[in-house]
Order: sequence, then structure tokens, then C-alpha cells
Amino acid sequence: MTVRILSSVPLLLAIILLPACSTPPLRIQSGDVPAESLRVAQVVAIANREDIIQSKDEYKAIIAAGVADSDLQNGSVVVARIYCCGGVSETLSSEYASRIMLYVPRILKTAVGDFVEVKVGRSPEQGDGGRLNTVTRVVAQVGNNPESCWWEPRNPKLWLRYPYCEWMPKEGWIKQEGLYPAWFKPTS
Repeated sequence: MTVRILSSVPLLLAIILLPACSTPPLRIQSGDVPAESLRVAQVVAIANREDIIQSKDEYKAIIAAGVADSDLQNGSVVVARIYCCGGVSETLSSEYASRIMLYVPRILKTAVGDFVEVKVGRSPEQGDGGRLNTVTRVVAQVGNNPESCWWEPRNPKLWLRYPYCEWMPKEGWIKQEGLYPAWFKPTS
């Protein structure tokens, strides 16, 4: 019996890790919490206009969702992480595999390391262009002291930590448990 269990371990690991072995598409219209709800993410990269246009599928989705080409400037799209930190390697981590793309309206400015509030998008339905993951505000700028947002749980040895801000419970945010833990605020 022990031999059977041990011989199953490589198969089990392959099943669990296989999805993480390929580079996932960057997601600009989806999330692991309900569409139209709010969540927090941390900016890890800022795209320039050329990068946005060269990302053909994402560019088409942005235009189809109603954003004018003239509104796409340097910084209009960012890549953000919704999970932190670590993993077997950079590409075999929930941080890397779960990153998302966000549209940043012209009135907002973000920097790498900022925690931002995001209105979660959705894929097209019933002939519309869908909704983009859209930054609604910067909730904590990089280097803020005292820290108002952080990675929860506060154990740096854990590989699946999610953003948490001290004001979330007071403002009606809900903790989602399970495979995709997160704090989010449902639509009202």
C-alpha cells in the first residue's frame, strides 16, 4: 500500500503543477471574484502605448469594451499581482500564474508597488464588448508608512498570500475562502 501511494505522488504533482507550466494569457476581463465587484491588486509592471498595441488580443478587448484608441497612453494598462509570494520558481508560482492586466483611466496615475482597487471585469456577453478590470483608485502608494495594505497572512514563508487593507472589514468587504482566497466588495 505504501508503494502505491508513493508511486502516485509524481502523478498527483504533475496534475497539480501542469497548468502552471504554461504561461497563462494575461487577463484583462476576468478575475477569481464576482464580476463588477471590487478587489485589491499590486502593480508589478506598467505598459507603454506600444506594448498595449502589440498585445493584439488585449488591445482588441480594450477597444471592444469602449475605450478609445486615443485614450491608450503610456501607463493606461498595468500588470498586477493578486497573490504573493514565492513558489517553486518564478513561473511556477501563483503570483506569476494569476497576474492580471488592468485598465487605468487617464485621471489616475499608478506606480510599480502601489496597491490599487480594481473593479473586476467580465468577458463579452450578449453581443457587448465585455468589461475591463479597471483601476478605481490607488489605496496605498509604494513605501507608505505606516503600512495600510499588506499581504495576508503576514507569514513570508507562505506562497499564497492575498492583499488586505486595514479598512476592508469596516467598508463591507468580504473574505473569500477556498482555492482562490481574496477580499472583495460585492456590487451594491
